[in-house]
Amino acid sequence: MSNDIETRLQAMYHSKQVSAYIISKLPDGILTTGWVEQGLLSKGLPGNLQDKKNQETLVIPIDRFTRLAWEYEHQVSLGLFILGEQGMNIPKLITILKSSKNNSIEAIGFRSDLIQTPELINTISRFLSEKSEAVFDNDSNLDYVEELLSAAADGDVHHLLSLSFPSGKQKTAGWIQKLLKTDLKSDAVLAKYGHPHEISVTILLFSRWLLGLDIFKKTKNAIATIIFALPSQIVLCFWDGPQNIATFAIVEESDIERVLRKFTLPLWYTSSAVTEDEPKGPKVVIGKPKKKEDQIQKRVSDTETLDNQSISIVRTRLTELINRLSPLLSYLDVLEKRITKITKDTKFQSMSESSENANEEMRSITNEMKIIEDVSVRLRQMEKQIDNVSSSDSMSSSLSPDEIQGIVSKMSVLRELIDKIEVKIDQLDSRVTEIETLRFKRRTER
Repeated sequence: MSNDIETRLQAMYHSKQVSAYIISKLPDGILTTGWVEQGLLSKGLPGNLQDKKNQETLVIPIDRFTRLAWEYEHQVSLGLFILGEQGMNIPKLITILKSSKNNSIEAIGFRSDLIQTPELINTISRFLSEKSEAVFDNDSNLDYVEELLSAAADGDVHHLLSLSFPSGKQKTAGWIQKLLKTDLKSDAVLAKYGHPHEISVTILLFSRWLLGLDIFKKTKNAIATIIFALPSQIVLCFWDGPQNIATFAIVEESDIERVLRKFTLPLWYTSSAVTEDEPKGPKVVIGKPKKKEDQIQKRVSDTETLDNQSISIVRTRLTELINRLSPLLSYLDVLEKRITKITKDTKFQSMSESSENANEEMRSITNEMKIIEDVSVRLRQMEKQIDNVSSSDSMSSSLSPDEIQGIVSKMSVLRELIDKIEVKIDQLDSRVTEIETLRFKRRTER
């Protein structure tokens, strides 16, 4: 066992940042009943380990998460499970699976108490990496789905599927299974990249496990994170109860701290009323106050009402993005037809090296098209939201300053994504032109 982790948990327990914790060693063979108690290395909790509350809120979740890792088909070198309600100061359940210095595997579980989520994620990062200090930029104002789409554009995400699941009495696990089999073009698909069917087994395994977990079912508007670290990639599951969104992804990454900073922490910021700080990131500026008192008064005013000028600015920026997107889609369609034509040319197919390059470019353009389609859908959703607000008789009650701030932040990410795609499309156009020229030259030489 890492003495550093035990020391930190003991200190957090005595300072009431943690209300209970357990560290247990996993058995070498199968997971028998009671293995958490039998492999106990250290604990700090009120009452006895066998007390009903400690069993339901700590021991059983640790056991279930460990069994999930055992059931997963890949070799898991590290696992993380975070569960809680929305709110930066709301207690959360954390379970960690990691190798110790003597190569045994340990399960670490604790319930946070008087600790804010950013500091909690910072602490988890130190536990996972065993660094003395984790370095976060604390600029977690971006939507985690947008972050994943942006990472996909950079080639850091292999597969991504984000779903807006229905609320109500419908069985969500069955709904997800049916969607995976029948209709990935449904409006319920918020974002997708790569080949979601290749991770369908993982999606069903995670969703069924989570929805069947008693403590999850008892958590109102639950937010949950599941992370499994594999030798060369990380598997993610984000369950966002307040927004009815389930997101699954495979990220080409080995730095768990970076994954926590870029994707996990924003999960807790995207739901309304999560952050109690002043919103961060891009802001809709109506004027330029000259005095500090004016700035304070402006913040107060912004929290009370949202005026027509703010809506107008957001609408203008949104229209600019949509106007950029339309010709980009047409451009992509033309390029796709050109590539299809040259790859079907029998004389061209004899040029093995160029043919392979063309096929590689074809795969690239297909992936870029999927990202563009996701961007287009999300832009239209934003446009509809703004239209609903504009037609409302009471705009201040329809869209809060925090919500408009969230839209502006999302548009900033989308703008960066479109910029990257424009550059890649220009490069692809040049590449296709070179291939077409080479094909024509080969024909004239025959």
